[in-house]
Amino acid sequence: MIIPTSFQIAKVKGIPIRLHFTLLVTFVLISWTVAVRFTPNIYPGLSSVEYWTVGILGAIVLFFSVTLHELSHSVMAMRYGLHVREIILFIFGGVSNIEDLDAFGDRKINTGKEVSKEFKKEFKIAVAGPVTSFILAAIFSLLFLLISQGTLQSESGLNRVAGIILLYGTIVNTSLGIFNLLPAFPLDGGRILRAVIFKWKHDYEKATKIAAKTGVIISYAFMAVGFIIMLFGDFFGGTWILLVGWFLNNGAQSYLSQHNLTSLLEGVRVRDIMNTNIISLKETFTVGYCLREYFNKHAKDSFPVLDEQGRLRGLVTFKDAFNTSEANRQSAYVREIMIPANNLIMPPFGHADEALMKMTNQPVRKIFICDDEKKLLGLVSKTDIMDTAIQRKEYMKKVKNI
Repeated sequence: MIIPTSFQIAKVKGIPIRLHFTLLVTFVLISWTVAVRFTPNIYPGLSSVEYWTVGILGAIVLFFSVTLHELSHSVMAMRYGLHVREIILFIFGGVSNIEDLDAFGDRKINTGKEVSKEFKKEFKIAVAGPVTSFILAAIFSLLFLLISQGTLQSESGLNRVAGIILLYGTIVNTSLGIFNLLPAFPLDGGRILRAVIFKWKHDYEKATKIAAKTGVIISYAFMAVGFIIMLFGDFFGGTWILLVGWFLNNGAQSYLSQHNLTSLLEGVRVRDIMNTNIISLKETFTVGYCLREYFNKHAKDSFPVLDEQGRLRGLVTFKDAFNTSEANRQSAYVREIMIPANNLIMPPFGHADEALMKMTNQPVRKIFICDDEKKLLGLVSKTDIMDTAIQRKEYMKKVKNI
């Protein structure tokens, strides 16, 4: 059984919104920060209940704002025909899992007209988030001013709490918009910077590397500032800035590595590297028979399951088969424990980098190559793709040395 690290809480415009387990840690920290550090400095003399009410509501406002920020990216991406897989809220905010604009790199961009078109796509998708945050900040600010000027003023605790929440919402969304405009991957500003350099240089590879390396430099600056603040006595504030710097550094380095891998796999189709020597199971086989005649003999961790017409139905892993109780192994069929094939299939002309991305969201690191009728043609594993990338990298080194 795979233990999920996130769970879905909603679906907006067909986009799943998921909460990562690290969000629980952030929720507690944000609630404590607002209740203990932020609110008492602005509104002293409130009761403990009011402070913690503000803290919890402040954390909710923060993640509501982050969700709208990410939704704006996703909606804009959908307008351009890009597939949005999901939105995940996690410890440092949120991320929209959008079909990456690297797909519009060397694969499709050849003419000046296309360069201009793709520049506008990435720019508009990236800038949509900060614009949304600034709009939310303006709304929160307007409502706060109405309260503070007496239009909605009263002496009730409810209105005091509302006023603090509106002020906090203004600060949070303003900060969120400004922070995301920093020219550092994986922030929106990093993508905006890449889009601008791309428009100027007409070189997607160079634009990506400059933007990513700029992000690395900024991340080191954040970590240095955080460390200095810690030395001057503010351990909590310095730690947060240090963690943000670490997050930016990790994101920039990871993106650069991913981009380099995508570049190495440029032009590679799954049909070129797929394994056609496949041992498969029939959906009418019992679990006991499969364990005895397939898993034990071939020592593989999984097998595809085909129907009588040779169409792919799913995948059975050794773990799922072994976890079937011994009393049921001779009567249970593999179709009862198999993983459905829908998310494991790609057409033969699919790109290897797309297959690799598809695997990251699946419990099994394999992709099955099928024709239009779902007849199995071959399979590609993560190892196959990484070996191909290593071979191409070595080849390019040899070519450069000639």
